[in-house]
Amino acid sequence: MIKKNKYPFVSIVTPNYNGEKYLEETIKSIINQTSHDYEFILVDGKSTDNSINIIKKYLKKINIFISEKDESMYHAIDKGISKANGEVIIWINSDDLLHKKAVQNVSKIFKKNPEIDWISGINGYIKKNIKFSGIPYIYPKFILSKGYANHAHWGFVQQESISFRKKLYKKSGGFDYKYKNSCDFGLWKKFSTITTLHSVYINIGFFRSWEGQDSKVNRHITFKSIGMKKIPFYSFRYVRNILSLILLPYTLIKTYILTR
Repeated sequence: MIKKNKYPFVSIVTPNYNGEKYLEETIKSIINQTSHDYEFILVDGKSTDNSINIIKKYLKKINIFISEKDESMYHAIDKGISKANGEVIIWINSDDLLHKKAVQNVSKIFKKNPEIDWISGINGYIKKNIKFSGIPYIYPKFILSKGYANHAHWGFVQQESISFRKKLYKKSGGFDYKYKNSCDFGLWKKFSTITTLHSVYINIGFFRSWEGQDSKVNRHITFKSIGMKKIPFYSFRYVRNILSLILLPYTLIKTYILTR
């Protein structure tokens, strides 16, 4: 394993368990960043597919590799964050992708604005192997703190477009595992009681949709984990989309000021 930077500014954490289908593509999106001011932490939960053989091909590009059983993806991510040497965290799952300028983009924001601890960038998507981007969504603090950032209300926060300082994660106490497979939802709630989520017009990551991933069973589990008995009618997130579009000029100006 390579040690590129003793004290990198950004730590990229990737959890994996039997993710052979897209793992190599994810790894390539990380190691081909335009900025090298990062470390790559990969946490594998003792995969039984071809994941380990794929990882072995790139061990020289991985700064920290952990291979051991874990209780869930979120436990794996917590292990990675606890080992991180960087000031800023980017977390990308093994079926998603980083934008090639992710490290460069988030570093510019955080280095120039020490008062900012948490950002959300442009929402990125991969559907039927087509990669495209949307706009940054606006999440008022009360929406996040009251737990309204879900598809029954304002819409979930896209984790792939998020970056935060490690000190914020530590201050919040990290994941609340009562949320089971929606621990990121719980983490954003915690973060929102401490600081503001700043929406900025920069690319960070892309969320991949693939067959079988968003099944009705999985959606039931997700909504049950945040306290809902059934899949709700998706409605108010369209209000979020419209408001974010209306406020896009403000987001662009804000991003320019933060990065100048």
